[in-house]
This record gives sequence, C-alpha cells and structure tokens, in this order.
Amino acid sequence: MKYFKEFSAPQLISNNHSLQKMVDSLLKENFVTMDTEFVRESTYWPELCLMQIAGSHQVYLIDTLSKDMDLFLLTPLLQEPSIIKVFHAAQQDLEIFLHLFGFLPAPIFDTQIAAMVEGYGNQIGYDSLIESLLGYKIDKSYRFSDWSLRPLSQAQQDYAIADVIYLWDAYQILLKKLQENNRLSWVTSEMKRLSKKEFYLPSIEKIWKKLGAKIRNSRSLACLYHLIQWRETQAQQINVPRHHVLRDESLIAIAIALPDSLKALEKIRSINKDFANSNEGYSLLEVVKKVKSIEPELLPTPFSLKNNGKKPSEALVSLLKVMLLAKCEIYKVAPKLVINSKDIEKIALGKRDLEVFTGWRDKIFGQDAVDLCNGKLMISVKNETLEFKRV
Repeated sequence: MKYFKEFSAPQLISNNHSLQKMVDSLLKENFVTMDTEFVRESTYWPELCLMQIAGSHQVYLIDTLSKDMDLFLLTPLLQEPSIIKVFHAAQQDLEIFLHLFGFLPAPIFDTQIAAMVEGYGNQIGYDSLIESLLGYKIDKSYRFSDWSLRPLSQAQQDYAIADVIYLWDAYQILLKKLQENNRLSWVTSEMKRLSKKEFYLPSIEKIWKKLGAKIRNSRSLACLYHLIQWRETQAQQINVPRHHVLRDESLIAIAIALPDSLKALEKIRSINKDFANSNEGYSLLEVVKKVKSIEPELLPTPFSLKNNGKKPSEALVSLLKVMLLAKCEIYKVAPKLVINSKDIEKIALGKRDLEVFTGWRDKIFGQDAVDLCNGKLMISVKNETLEFKRV
C-alpha cells in the first residue's frame, strides 16, 4: 500500500520573486516539513547550501547559495506561530537557522524525538523511521555529497526532496500516536528545550569536564577552562573548526605546563615555533598570565576530588540500568531519551538535582530509581518479564 503523499513537481527557488511567492503560498499551511543540506568540514559555522520545504501540495528546493536571493524573506514563515515547522533530528538544522537569522524557527516539532517517545529506538535515523512508518526505503547514498557544488545533479535533488516529502505523512502518523497515548506533552517539553538559544551555544563546561578529568592541579584545571574559551573565540572569529586552532592534547599540555614566556611555550611538545611567535601565541600567554593571578580560593576543585574520590557501586549502577531498560520496555520509550549513563552514576552516588526527577521522566523512572537505591523497591521476574514491587 502506498502511504506517502503525492506532490506536484518540485520547484527550484533561486531568486527573491520565486522565494516570496513560495512564502506567500506556505503561509496558508498548518505545518510544513523542512530540512537543510550543508558542508562543515573546513569551517566552524556550517555553510548552508540547500534548504528543502514541503507544503501540503508542493515541495521546494531553495538554492541558498544563490547571489540573487535574500533569505530573510523567509522570516514571516519561520516565525509564524500558527505554522508548525517539522524536522527530523532538528538540532543541526536549528543551529544553522540561529547563526544565519539570529533567531530560531517556531514552533517546531522533531520527529526523531517523537519517535523516541513512541519506542522506535534511540535516535532513529530518517530512513529507518520512514521504512518503519510508511514501508518505503529511501536511498541515502547521497548523504555525504558536496552540496556546495553547482549545478546540483538530479540524483542530489531527488535525495533532498525525499527528506521532506515522506516526513509529511510521518509527522501526522507520529502525532496521532502521541495523542492516542497521551504523550504529546512529553514531546512538547522537549521542543521547549530545543527552542532555547542557549541550547546551541558551545558547551565549554562539557569540553572542560571531558579534557580535565585527569588534571589534579586546580590552577591547571582553571587554565584549561580559559584556554577552551579562548580557542572557541578564535575558531569563531576566523571560521575554522576548533581543532584547527589548537588540538585538545595541546590545550591540556599548555594547561599543565602553565608557560610564562614564548620560549617556555615553544618547549611544549605539541606547539611549533611559528605558532608560539604568532599573535595567537602572545594572546594565549595572556590567558595563562591571567589565570596565574586568580586567588587560590577561587580555583576549581579537580573533578576526581568532587566526590572525595568516591565511585558509585558498579552493581547498583548495573541494577539501575536494568531497571531503566525494563521501564522503557513497559512504556515503550527510548532509554537514551530518559537518562544518560553519567546521570545514572550520579543517582547511585545520591545526587538528586537531575533532569530525570522532573516531568514525565520522574514518572516512568526517576522516583522508582530513588526507591530502588533506598531499598524501597524490589525487582522480580514473572512470565519472563521484570516486575517492580514496593517493599
């Protein structure tokens, strides 16, 4: 049976006149499906090369590299509150919109998150979702095409079109399932998170915790944090990937060595003389100098000491993970959407200021996880299925 919607022949948009006509037409819709194609291998910011939008009868390919077009003509559509913008795995697309326009499309709906809520697995791909919902196999062989080249081949256009036309029916099927299972509010709460600008800011804290896990010196740990900030600013200003400025291992080496001169900087194994004597080298030494002036009481505690070296019980962590899988089987929701492994370890250590203890997550896992840790919940097996009983 053929489930997917039929569309008119796609229109290629490459000038302001056709873009304005498209916007005027789409402003009559209740929702549109959207996707982007971009390249990012040699830049910090993704370079938008193509935008795909489908309305109820027409699909459009917007050549965002065209010099004869003002993309800000899309603003009324992107900000119209009565029209839902449907994406699959929206985060990278939304990051592009935020950088390009300075705002995020609203309201939005992410079918990947909706699929996770409905038990289609952790971060299911678009092709797998369409096959599951519509029984249609999508050819993803052009996923890594160079979208910056012109003209686009017919195969590239067909691939791009497929990313939005099948999404049209997939959205409606998922929406109906969410409504039937009273889970639309679960997805709505996730969309609120995706709709905050700060969600797309580079996670300095996350990079810092990853790279600084083994640093025992408080001043070196502080230096690493400021070096990560410095690298992020440099990468954004010249629009190159952060590792083109300095690699992670170089940041760690500088933070540990705390060089106070160009000669000291040159001696660090991963730093070459040209970099050390460049404007970046001088700027980097200023960062180190400022860190050395920080009062000792204001320095961070090494991560390994924050729990006094205490590690969670591996058995308890394993038991919590088993309960998570069992609960997600019962509720038919993807485990990764509920909680990550790091937060499970934090629960085992007694921490309670976590996202899992809010909203629907608390209902299906959070409170039971606490009761399990406190000996108030018992796990048993009945008919080859795990059961949970209050003690």
